[in-house]
Amino acid sequence: MKEERNDYDEENNIVELVDEEGNTMRFEHLMTFEYKGEWYCALTPENAAEETEDDEGDEVAIYHITGEEDNEQLETIEDEKFLDEVFAEFCNQYEDFEDADEAAELEPDEE
Repeated sequence: MKEERNDYDEENNIVELVDEEGNTMRFEHLMTFEYKGEWYCALTPENAAEETEDDEGDEVAIYHITGEEDNEQLETIEDEKFLDEVFAEFCNQYEDFEDADEAAELEPDEE
């Protein structure tokens, strides 16, 4: 299945996707990352961040990015084994990304 990016709200990091049937869905963009020479995008449903901490983990959707920058499409990854590999890579890179953000917050501002 292919989905097309319809709109991107940079301030809130929200991506609007339109599927092949014309349905629009809103997601929070977690990160775009490279794995084995290809680019992937990790998204979570827009309201997932508002759910309580008691929930069992966040839902994350991983898409393969295809096409040119002006006409990018997101393709679902059909191979479950490969999806597991890509998800593991996302987890590694996202953890590093989060650690870098936390470290930056601890550093004193340069004057």
